[in-house]
Amino acid sequence: MRTWIRLAFIALLAVSVSACGATTGTTNDTAGGSGTAEGTTENRPSAGEAVTFNILRNFNSPEYPADGGPAKKIILEQLKEAGIDGVDYNVQLASGDEYTTKLNLLAASGELPDFFSVDLQTMTRYADEGLIQPLDDLLEQAPELMKLIRQEDLENLKYNGKIYGLPVGYRPEPFNGPNTNGLVIRKDWLDNLNLQEPKTLDELHEVLRAFTFDDPDRNGQDDTYGLSATKTTNFSFIFGAFGIAPANGNAIYWTERNGELKPGFTVPEAKEALAMIQAWYKEGLIDPEFPVMETKQLQEKVINSRAGIYEGSAFDGDPKQPINASLTQATPGAVLKLITPPAGPNGHKGLPESSPSYGDVRSISAKAKHPEKLMELINWSAGPGFNLVTYGVEGTHVELDDANNKVTMLVESYSDLYKEGFSNPIRFVQIVDRRWMAEDAIEGMYITNDPENLIENAFWKTVPALLDYPDLTKLWSEYFAKIVTGAYSVDRWEEFVERFYEQGGQVIEQQVNEARNK
Repeated sequence: MRTWIRLAFIALLAVSVSACGATTGTTNDTAGGSGTAEGTTENRPSAGEAVTFNILRNFNSPEYPADGGPAKKIILEQLKEAGIDGVDYNVQLASGDEYTTKLNLLAASGELPDFFSVDLQTMTRYADEGLIQPLDDLLEQAPELMKLIRQEDLENLKYNGKIYGLPVGYRPEPFNGPNTNGLVIRKDWLDNLNLQEPKTLDELHEVLRAFTFDDPDRNGQDDTYGLSATKTTNFSFIFGAFGIAPANGNAIYWTERNGELKPGFTVPEAKEALAMIQAWYKEGLIDPEFPVMETKQLQEKVINSRAGIYEGSAFDGDPKQPINASLTQATPGAVLKLITPPAGPNGHKGLPESSPSYGDVRSISAKAKHPEKLMELINWSAGPGFNLVTYGVEGTHVELDDANNKVTMLVESYSDLYKEGFSNPIRFVQIVDRRWMAEDAIEGMYITNDPENLIENAFWKTVPALLDYPDLTKLWSEYFAKIVTGAYSVDRWEEFVERFYEQGGQVIEQQVNEARNK
């Protein structure tokens, strides 16, 4: 299968390369060519030699200037003052399918950039093909960075005993954890109906009924649903109330049963959760459009006061976030609040924990020259250069209140920083920092990162079978939607489990348990 993929990439390159323009690969004399062994004198820049690192980020920012903007000069000057001289960078951005296509074209042509974003499957494939280099020795030379990276995240990124990807780091505050998703509720609707925040599934059922049938927005119309969602939503908080997580996007979540790991959607608790969701759907408490709803449509329903509860983000509690700002503009006095997930019959509760990579793993090309110099740049951006790279110039773009541990932006939006070449487009490593958020949103982040509100995934690494059978989560999505909406009976869950194992799940499960027990 991997051979087929490589051939497909080469074929795609032949027909597409003319449309891609200049690449970000290491093609010039200072940043490309074949590298030598780490740490040797040959691999270090000689006196006066400049090294330019070509970086490709999976990030959408049309505002970011191709030449790096005025920020680039400021950052390079600060690097020089920090003793990191002779370094330059070029950043190119793409996102989604465009990014994946571009990266694969560069890999097929042998022109990978020096530093780039990868998902776990791509990382392992590139490691097998010798396209990226292990980072173990380089990370030992990055003390500022290592203060912010969790050891368990590095362990989860190991492949064949080596670290090939750089994970996200986190500032030490409890609200700076990897988990942002949670259950968001219209707090003003609760107040209108004299209801308390639901703490259990039974209490949640009563709130959903009231939000659907008791005119929570007081407009005299029957136009609200208690619970809405998108087509990718699993109603994970309900599965969490039964102690499991089924899947999150393309990721299978694993739970332990009798000493073995099993996919969450194959254990009996999954059927119990499906039965409850189906019953609520038949009762009319769930928006019937959810199986075909895109994120934008859900946001519009929230903004137009058609949905009382949805799986969203703690960011939604920040008044400056678009969904919150639009809602309060349309309905003054509306309040979005993230609440603790409800407990089930046996006291379980939670939403699936987020990937330890935070969806932003980055690797260094095997051909990158002077990787130790690149790691100096990354380490600086996680330490002395963090505030400058992330927020811009103090007094111009940002105010830093060290005494109260707060960050106040002096620009209208992050887009203003992107235009000048600061912040997310050039964050050489992602370090989570939410000191800029409103207190309501920070309170939500405390909830989402509380271990008691999380369902852990027992296996985060990848195995070859996950690459060979990448579409099995689609089978789950198909059965989930049909069972919830009543097109299938709940008993068809057994049929799903049987098909899952027949179509590759058995191989995946076997390899996962073998990898776990090594």
